[in-house]
Amino acid sequence: MINRFVNNEKGSVVIIIALLMLVFLGFVALVVDGGLLYITEAKISNAMDAAALAGVQELPYHPDRARNKAEEYAFANGVDTLTIEITNNNRTISVHSERKVELIFAKVLGFESGNVDGGATAQVSPIVGVGGAVPLGIQDYNFEFGQTYTLKVGAEDGETGWFGALALSKPGAQVYEDNLTYGFNGIIRVGDILDIETGNMSNPTKRAIDYRMGLCNHTPYCSIDSFDSNCERLLKVPVIEFIESKKVRVLGFSVFLVDSVLGQGTDSVITGKFVRTVMSGEIDYNGIDYGLYGTKLTN
Repeated sequence: MINRFVNNEKGSVVIIIALLMLVFLGFVALVVDGGLLYITEAKISNAMDAAALAGVQELPYHPDRARNKAEEYAFANGVDTLTIEITNNNRTISVHSERKVELIFAKVLGFESGNVDGGATAQVSPIVGVGGAVPLGIQDYNFEFGQTYTLKVGAEDGETGWFGALALSKPGAQVYEDNLTYGFNGIIRVGDILDIETGNMSNPTKRAIDYRMGLCNHTPYCSIDSFDSNCERLLKVPVIEFIESKKVRVLGFSVFLVDSVLGQGTDSVITGKFVRTVMSGEIDYNGIDYGLYGTKLTN
């Protein structure tokens, strides 16, 4: 009887140890394999964010380029499969990826693998608030890509009035030159009321534009077909309407690749080619489209 009791005890201990080992393996599987799934999901999520933000830079005008760019970034970040959807009149790109992960310790519990997935959606919209704008105003046109527009006109001898300049913080030739040289150090928003800057100010104009032109040392030299998005020749110009003789309202923002400033006096003329591009700024899906866009992740 004693031997039977001892044998029963030994059998119970074996069962308890087996159960404890199963519980232990469960904890190990939870920590190790759960961590593996979590890390893989995080990597996919980051890759999807990068792919969506890369692709949306090409929207709304180049959806094929947007797909190619999203694929490029996704695959460079280790994604194996990718689905892409472009919607909302080519303003939104959504990307999604799934991956099968081989488990390690969970196999003892009968789980061979786990599936993780991730996705991201990015949207492009007109910019309605921007920093670094230049103190020039252009009235509302049906701007055409690549066409040259006059951003500031020259003055005939003795002529006075408005020649295209704005007083973004306060009037004065030095303030105007600083803002034209470096961009306004503040945010201008759609609906803001601005003062015009009277006077030709040809010398400040030429110095500022010559400075910006000299900073374009990109190879190849920036053109409407290929330009660095941070090039100083890109002028962020408020699109305006007059509400009083010396006050204007901001309707939106356009970007022009400055060609030159012709000279001084009557030749103090700034021209630039209209381009469409994506920059940082405050966006509004319902904003008026003047060719300058911003992006954001929406989920």
